[in-house]
Amino acid sequence: MATGAGLAITNDFLLSTASVMIGAPEDLFDLNPAEHAIGLVKNVTLSAEPSYTELQQGVKGSTVFSVLTANPVKASMEVFEYTAKNLSYALGLDATGVAPFTAETTVGTIVAASPAVSVLPVVSATGFLAGNTILIQRDGGDDFVIRKIVSIASNNITVDAPLPSLAVGAKVSKVNAVDIGSKADQPFLAAKIAGKLANGEPIVILIPKLRITKGFNMAFTSDNYGNMPFEFTVYDLVSTDANFAYFGGAQARLFHK
Repeated sequence: MATGAGLAITNDFLLSTASVMIGAPEDLFDLNPAEHAIGLVKNVTLSAEPSYTELQQGVKGSTVFSVLTANPVKASMEVFEYTAKNLSYALGLDATGVAPFTAETTVGTIVAASPAVSVLPVVSATGFLAGNTILIQRDGGDDFVIRKIVSIASNNITVDAPLPSLAVGAKVSKVNAVDIGSKADQPFLAAKIAGKLANGEPIVILIPKLRITKGFNMAFTSDNYGNMPFEFTVYDLVSTDANFAYFGGAQARLFHK
C-alpha cells in the first residue's frame, strides 16, 4: 500500500446521500425504509460539539487540565418530499401513525345545489370511514371542497356541511388534516440514518431520543425544488427510556466496519 502525505489509505469515502428513517423509540431497532423512511433527503449532517471547562494556573494562565462538561449532538438535513407525514414531523407533531390515503372514488350522480344537501352519492364508499376528511375536486383546476365524513350508508356519504353542485365524475379523495401552529408537544422520536460509502460498505447511525425542532417550510415557487430544513435535537437518555441499557451515556451510536 502506498503511503505518504495526503495519500488515501482506505476506500472509506463518504457520499452525500443517505436514507433517514423516523419512528417511535421502542421501534428503533426495527425501523425500515418501507414503513419509516422520509424519502428524498440531501446534505444529511450529524455533528457532535464537545465543550470543556479548563483549569489554568500561573501568571501566564497555562492550561493544565480540562473536564468535558457538554457534548451536544445535532442532526440536520434537507427533506424534499412534502408528504403529510413529513409535514407533520416538520411542524413538531406526532406523525408516527400518519399514512398516505389511497382510497379514491367518483361522484355517482349530480348533487343538487341546495343548502340542505349534505349527502354525497358515490360509486363506491369502500375505504372511507366516518371521521375521515375528504377533498372533492370540482373541476380540473384549483376548485376544491373540503368536508368531514359524519356517516356512511351504503354508497352515500353524509358530510358535516352542505355541498355545492358537483358534476358526475368529480374526484373524491381522503386527505390528512395537518395542524399548523399547534401547541401540542411532539413525543420523543428515534431515527436510523443509513448510508453507503463509495466502496459500497454500509454506515448506520442510530439515534434513540430526539425531537424535530425545525423544518416546516413551504415555498410555492416554480424556479426550483423547495425543501424542508429538518433539524434534530438529540437528548440524553434516562433510566426509564427505551434502549437506555443499550446506549448508556451515548446520545447516538454509529456502526461501521
